[in-house]
Amino acid sequence: MFTVTFENDVHTYYEQAHHLWEGAETRNNLILGLSLRLMSDLHAYGDAMPLMALVKDEKGEIGASALMTPPFALIVQSEPLNKPALEALADALIANGWHLPGVNGIAEVSDCFAEIWQEKTGQQARRIVNTRAYELRQVITLSYPPGGMKLADESDAQIAADMHNAMIEEVVLGPRRLGTAESELESIRQKRTFFWVDGGDVVSIALANRPQIKGICVGGVYTPPGFRRRGYARALVAEVSKELLSRGYELTNLFTDLSNPTSNKIYQEVGYRPVCDYHQYEFVDQA
Repeated sequence: MFTVTFENDVHTYYEQAHHLWEGAETRNNLILGLSLRLMSDLHAYGDAMPLMALVKDEKGEIGASALMTPPFALIVQSEPLNKPALEALADALIANGWHLPGVNGIAEVSDCFAEIWQEKTGQQARRIVNTRAYELRQVITLSYPPGGMKLADESDAQIAADMHNAMIEEVVLGPRRLGTAESELESIRQKRTFFWVDGGDVVSIALANRPQIKGICVGGVYTPPGFRRRGYARALVAEVSKELLSRGYELTNLFTDLSNPTSNKIYQEVGYRPVCDYHQYEFVDQA
């Protein structure tokens, strides 16, 4: 018998659940990093109130946790996998009138929840993204292309927005939120937006985001088509990772799309090691 609690206070949610996530930061970096970000700004990912749910058994032990920042997919966590807890979560979401755009999480957990949701709602659960979470603790020495890393400043905000929007248009499936020069300023002011510059051209971009407890995630890596296959992204990720470790983080992590063998190869050359896979589904009404 499970009880599902929907929390309204992110600090209360985090205090109850963080012990589930912090022992394996890279495995749980999405739900952990988002929760920490929401504690500093409840509406960091949009105006809608986040959904925060905990599923507890009769002893008060948590069998599953979930977090959603609409309109993005529900993130589910349940380790070891607890299917009855996920069934209870789905029942409670349905009873409370939640319409989910999809689900994301460690593969076996999101697979299980997607199947449950499909059975209970009649919606089709369609897998749209397969990603792999990687972790790095030491950068491997490698050769670099021409140019070098540059920390973005406020005058670079529009360039950062244009590059990120190009990446979103090219690769992001499911709900998306385009950036503006204004929205890029927070990352720039936190010294977390990085460029690779060659001959005066900004040829690649990367961000550091979702700080965890010991680690931080590298994301938003993008090289415009005209500058690809020259080693810029690999060099930038290496230098960004080195910079973040020098700032005191014990590890960095990132996600790669498994449909892109190039990114999976080059990040391992930098020193990233695979930890687990994530599956993202979208839920659509049957025709």
